[in-house]
Amino acid sequence: MSVVSLQVSHDNPVTLDDLNRTVGKIGAIHLREAEEKDYHRVLQAMHDSVQLLLEEEDYYPLPDLERYPRRNVFYPKAEDNQLGAWAWRYTLNDVKTDATSTGILAGRTICLKDCIGVADIPCLLGTDVIKNWIPKSDATVVTRLLEAGATIVGQAVCENMCTFAASFSAATGPVHNPYAKGRSAGGSSSGCAALVVSNAVDMAVGADQGGSIRMPAALCGCVGLKPTFGLVPFTGIVSNEATNDHAGPMTRNVLDNALLLQAIAGADGIDDRQGAGCPFPNAVLPYHSLLLSTRYQPLTGMKFGLLREGLDMHCMDPRVRDLVVASAMKFVELGAEVEEISVPLHMDGPAYHVTVGRMAGFLGRMGLASSRRQLYLTDLTEKFLPWDQEKWDKLFPSASNMMINGAYCWDKWPSLYGKTQNLLRKLKDAYDEKLKEYDLIILPALPQVANTLGRDSDSPMEKLAKTVGQNLNCAMFNQTGHPALSLPIGMLSPPEGPEDLKLPVAFQIVGKHFDELTMYRAALAWEDRFNWKEL
Repeated sequence: MSVVSLQVSHDNPVTLDDLNRTVGKIGAIHLREAEEKDYHRVLQAMHDSVQLLLEEEDYYPLPDLERYPRRNVFYPKAEDNQLGAWAWRYTLNDVKTDATSTGILAGRTICLKDCIGVADIPCLLGTDVIKNWIPKSDATVVTRLLEAGATIVGQAVCENMCTFAASFSAATGPVHNPYAKGRSAGGSSSGCAALVVSNAVDMAVGADQGGSIRMPAALCGCVGLKPTFGLVPFTGIVSNEATNDHAGPMTRNVLDNALLLQAIAGADGIDDRQGAGCPFPNAVLPYHSLLLSTRYQPLTGMKFGLLREGLDMHCMDPRVRDLVVASAMKFVELGAEVEEISVPLHMDGPAYHVTVGRMAGFLGRMGLASSRRQLYLTDLTEKFLPWDQEKWDKLFPSASNMMINGAYCWDKWPSLYGKTQNLLRKLKDAYDEKLKEYDLIILPALPQVANTLGRDSDSPMEKLAKTVGQNLNCAMFNQTGHPALSLPIGMLSPPEGPEDLKLPVAFQIVGKHFDELTMYRAALAWEDRFNWKEL
């Protein structure tokens, strides 16, 4: 690596003390006295080079505000936000073309998880650690929705910094389950699920980094897809960890889910998550029309594997387990074969995910995210830094715990992140081996029905305990990149009662990379034949 320049400005502030403090951060080392002058000069030159970068204006993709004006922007009143699911309201559509009458999403209203950037619209991220972050860009998925003729009507509450699996961590207050106020709508795409199921919107785009689409979809009773890693661009969406980021559709039925995926999928030329196998937008499969062309055909010749380890995860309500098994076996009535399979490494998946997620999440929150070719939301990073006591005290326990865990692991085991990524490839290969023999893998989405919401007065442990075990069957697929879909399959009462309260249960369908069509075909066949609200 060559030195760019040895020129040093007359007012360069770098001192020998700065040099030696910097070297000390590398380890228990020191520079030889004869070398200090040379390294001091080079560090001063580096400082001057960086100053040139800092003085440049950052480079963001800018939206067409004339074609897509931001209108009717307001913060919702409590009486208009009964479930606590709206974070911000506005109207956004294409006013310059006929997309809203001819596009594949014409006439559809959509909400966005409140970590998806919309230029000139405040983005809350479920937190009050920072104030007044207003994105400069529209996320790629936003532009694609508008080009497809959709009308975006607001931001849906997301859980605190996208780090919690129950719906009481957002700074704006709890999000209530549409089937029972006072119970969780899941997380972290809690507002999306609540608004879709309550018919406040037709569709939603959520984000999933450990189950954050599938868990609220399962608890609220809608269809939620975490697509294959990279199929949907994450450009302009707030990241916790680039190797497990996914954005995807949340809808009331399978066909709508397929239509929404069709509109937002495909490479955008910015997001480096979109590697080998990801189609360009004009090559994205027409999922919706392909499903219609095979609708009501039997699933003859298809083989599904019912994952034993997924059924045996701890915290599993035996009633949920039994319902998942019975619902999976209903595929036999549709013409498919269903067999129990085993992937022992599945049990290690949650530990792999939590290690990668917390180590990378810590780096991101410290402004140290690097080594990716993507759009960096630098203005957001600058709002978080530097961390101080006031900001720390506003963190929800899940977010502060992530940072503590991440800092500890980097300090204790610097090579752990890399080793875990290697082991995740081993886990991916184990699923792929089964998917050579079976078209799909079926397992529970969540181990229980919706829990009661926590209280502000609860201790950190009491708040965190509300989600123990919740994503044990979801998180690993964020890291392996397999597509995974949550489909409602029945209703059960809470273990503690009351007996007449019925809450949704879902199973999860996992497929081969970029084979969402097979997943949709199976899910649609099941949905067409069985009324999950009566099972």
